[in-house]
Amino acid sequence: MKLSAHSIFLGFCIVIIYFCLNGCSKDIHDHPEQIAGKQLFELHCSSCHKVTGKGKFLKGVPANKDTLLTKSQIEHKIRDKSSANGKMPSFPEMSAGEAAKISAYLKSI
Repeated sequence: MKLSAHSIFLGFCIVIIYFCLNGCSKDIHDHPEQIAGKQLFELHCSSCHKVTGKGKFLKGVPANKDTLLTKSQIEHKIRDKSSANGKMPSFPEMSAGEAAKISAYLKSI
């Protein structure tokens, strides 16, 4: 069976799109138990919110450094897919403990 150049190109495009869409969320949670909130934030959040937590104003990414949200609200926003505003990825596979570490870190910076 011979594949046409069009079929190969289409398959290649689908693979690239898949990795682009799934590569952003970093929804991988096989971390050691002792991982700190700062490390979790840097892994899951800093690509959009920066390491400083100041966000990217011109890109519409809010600062979360001085958020008025409670720890519980932050944890809900991180894990609950229905609370995502369309831009922020949710992390439904993240444990409550990891989300709590991130929220505690955010409130400390």
